[in-house]
Parts: sequence; structure tokens; C-alpha cells
Amino acid sequence: MKKRLLIGAVGLLVAGSMYGRSEATERYTDYIYDTYGERVDVDVSQDWKLTGYKATFKLETTPLRGTYSARTYGDGSIHDDVMPAYWVKEAETTLHDRLVTANVLSREETVRANVPEDAVRMRDVTTKPEPTSIFELNPETFLGASVMLHEAWNDTAEQKQRVLDVIRLLEDDVKSIHFSFDGTPNEDDDFTERYLNVSRTPQSGDPSFNSLQTIDDLNRHDRLYGFDKTTFISEYRFDGTKIE
Repeated sequence: MKKRLLIGAVGLLVAGSMYGRSEATERYTDYIYDTYGERVDVDVSQDWKLTGYKATFKLETTPLRGTYSARTYGDGSIHDDVMPAYWVKEAETTLHDRLVTANVLSREETVRANVPEDAVRMRDVTTKPEPTSIFELNPETFLGASVMLHEAWNDTAEQKQRVLDVIRLLEDDVKSIHFSFDGTPNEDDDFTERYLNVSRTPQSGDPSFNSLQTIDDLNRHDRLYGFDKTTFISEYRFDGTKIE
């Protein structure tokens, strides 16, 4: 008798889960259609973090073509990552192309962009959006860039001029630039990589865009950082000696 009751309880639980998943799938499908104008297949799975269901879906229409996710919050509202992902991709592509066109960056070198959630809230996407450019939304307020140079830091005038050139090309559109210098970019060599942060408004000793106008200005700063063998961040001079 107990065994039959247990089997029955499991059956009811499975049936309830299937019903909930079907209902969630329909709701996500309708949300995506209402928001982005596409009737898509939605992969719905259990969201253990929010104790509900989450969704993965693909949009096919450019410029939003790609794979995205969505979650249902406790208040019943659905949130997706379409516009944040779009803005990040647009920012990275735009900044990278600008540096490559100016012969400051090679095509293989990388630019990453950081677009905080504050940017997402600046646009209502309850109806199908006409994607705008992040550079029309005061990006200097919130957009951070990471420029990954495929060379080891050798304290040369050429490298320093390259840093200055990147700053001049990006400073009007970003709030900060994180430089990394890596001679072997596809290997795990954090112990030899060196980093430099430059900001619109200097913080924690980092130089500002305005303070770095010439190589002499950069030499006066004379500081990089990197990870030592105990994984703690250490400060280094441009000549490679560690600042104790």
C-alpha cells in the first residue's frame, strides 16, 4: 500500500512539473514574441536559483541574431539578456574596429567592454525595440574597456606611445581602460602578464586620461601590476622590478 502511495505521489509531482513547464514555455514564447517580434522555440528548464523556470532561446533577425536567456522573477516579471548582450557586442566591435583602423591594434588583439546593468535600465524593452547604439547613451558614464595587447611589457618608447594612442582614441567614449600586456596570450601565464588601469577620474592611484599626455607623463607614473606566485596582486615598475 505504501509503495503504491509513493508511486502515486511521484506521478503527481512529475505531472505537476510537466504542467508547470508547459505553462512556463507558453509564457516565455509569448513574451519573446511580444518583445522582439519573433515566434521562437524556447528551451525551458528548472531555475533552482529563483525556484521557477528559466529559458534559453535564439533570435534570428539581425542585428539581434544570437542565443539568449530569460528568467522569471519573484514578482512575475520576465527579464532577458538580449539588449545587454547586444550592447556589449556592439561596443566591443566598434572600439576594436576603431583601434585596428588606426593601426594601433592588430586584428588578433582583443577589446572587451563592460556594460553595467544601469545601462539596461535606460531603455524600455517591453515592446519590440529599435536597437540603438551604446554610444548614444552617454557611454563615458558607464562603459569600461579592456584592451589586451599580445606582447610582453618591455618598457619601450614604442609600447608607451601605443598606450597613449589607445587612450586618445577611446577616452571620449569610455570611463576607464584596462590594459594587459601578454606575450603568450593563449597560455596560462598570469605571473608574467602586466596590467595598467587608466580612468577618466583616477582611483586608487591609477592615472587619469588627462594626466597621461606624453611618454614622460607615463614614465612619471612608472607603475604596472600583475600576479605573483602566491596569486596576490603586486606592483611593478616599468623596468620589471617589483615594488616592495
